[in-house]
Amino acid sequence: MFVSTDLHGHTYHSDGRATPDEYVEFRRSLGMKAIAIADHDVLTGVRAGAVAASRTNMLFIPALEVTSHLNYGDSGEEQFHVLAYYPHDVLENFELEQKGLYRRGLLMQDRWKAFVLEWMRTLATDEREALDPTSELEACPAPLFPALQATILRIVNRSGEGPGAALSEDRRVAIFELFRQHHIDFWSSRGPNRDLFGWRPEELIELIRDDGAVDVVAHPTRYRDKDRTMQVLEYARGIEVYTSRHKAEVAAYYREFAESKRKYWTSSSDDHQNAAYVRPPCGTPLATLERICKQTIKLSAILGD
Repeated sequence: MFVSTDLHGHTYHSDGRATPDEYVEFRRSLGMKAIAIADHDVLTGVRAGAVAASRTNMLFIPALEVTSHLNYGDSGEEQFHVLAYYPHDVLENFELEQKGLYRRGLLMQDRWKAFVLEWMRTLATDEREALDPTSELEACPAPLFPALQATILRIVNRSGEGPGAALSEDRRVAIFELFRQHHIDFWSSRGPNRDLFGWRPEELIELIRDDGAVDVVAHPTRYRDKDRTMQVLEYARGIEVYTSRHKAEVAAYYREFAESKRKYWTSSSDDHQNAAYVRPPCGTPLATLERICKQTIKLSAILGD
């Protein structure tokens, strides 16, 4: 049995544009049965998403997309993303906030705020005023500080607002290019965050399992090092088979691999709200959702089956 799902998409808490409410409502309008918000490295939007989903008949799964690396510090360094899916029950008694990945996300948000503010101090005074015309960013709590997509939109759309802060389009483009080059260092071995992102995928997977979550490799066709990718897929419990990054023949290959290896697999959009929404062409197996939720009876009741 397959369930209509979208288990991988982003909100403005990482590199999406939608609020958690907008994210959930859109998927409700499509008639989906089970959804997850899977922001990069943070769980900040999960509770708001869960509240929005509670007003519908959808199953909401707490999740995030966690960053590790292949070949960290070497010439072939590249990010490698693993999705972590928690049972819905972690939302009770603030259990979610006690998870290791939740605390890691809070630390990341603290460092992101410091990282962006430090970069802004390198800009000319009128450029800083254009990005922060009301001087609100310094006092903004780290969990509410503009994440990656919100920062990009602030540069692209808000430059030029405020008294005396008008900037030409050429200068806005130049500022965006500076930020684009700079922000890559936040995740890479060139930056100061080895303790947050300098994990091998297998090490990250163990952390996800220690957190009581199910590990699913995100968009496996994306990674350049195919041999290492296959090693990780052998180790992982699950694979994201259907996603906007996968052509039909690629999805078919990974589905066959997952089923032959008896691995859980998922069907998602990887939606960032930057392009037309691509609905997953297939649902996620009920067995995958049962493994994530751990409570078959409760799951069946929510899904109405």
